[in-house]
Amino acid sequence: MIWFTSDLHIGHTNIIKYCNRPFGSVAEMNTALVSRWNERVSDSDTVYVVGDVFLGKPADAAPFVSALKGQKVLVKGNHDRSARVMMEMGFDDVCSQMQITLADGSRALLHHEPLPESRLRECDILIHGHRHGPPRWDGKSLNVCVDLWEYAPVSESDICGIISGSIAVAQD
Repeated sequence: MIWFTSDLHIGHTNIIKYCNRPFGSVAEMNTALVSRWNERVSDSDTVYVVGDVFLGKPADAAPFVSALKGQKVLVKGNHDRSARVMMEMGFDDVCSQMQITLADGSRALLHHEPLPESRLRECDILIHGHRHGPPRWDGKSLNVCVDLWEYAPVSESDICGIISGSIAVAQD
C-alpha cells in the first residue's frame, strides 16, 4: 500500500501552539505521530513524506523517524536537512520533487509547497504540504499536511477516491 503525509514537525515545540495541535507537550506529539502512522502503515508499505519532518537536532528526531514503519521516501521541505542527513535518519530516498503514477492512472506531482496551476500541466494532481490549514482539496491540489488528516498518513486509495469524486473532502 502507498501513503502520503507531510509536516510532521517532530521536535517542534511551537508547532503545537501555532497550529493548535491537540497535544500537551512535544513528547506527547512525537509519540502520537509515530503511533498514528504505525497504526495504518505496515513494514511493506511505502510512505511519501512531502516535507518538513522535524525541527531541531537530527539526533533527537532520528529515533522517531526510525520507528516509523514502511519504506520512507522524502520530498524535501523547507525545514529538512541534506539528503545525507535525512537518509542517515532512516529515509530510503530523498529528492526535491517527484512525479509518480497513482493506482487509478493519475499522474501526481509531489512537491512540498503548493504550486500555481500553470506549473501542473504535465500532471493530474499536485500532492503537497506546507500549509497547515485548509483547503485539503483545491481543484488539482491535495494538501496532505498531518494537521488536516488526524495526524496520520493518507492512503493512495483515498486520494484516488478524492480525484474521482467518490470520496467527499471536508474543507475544515
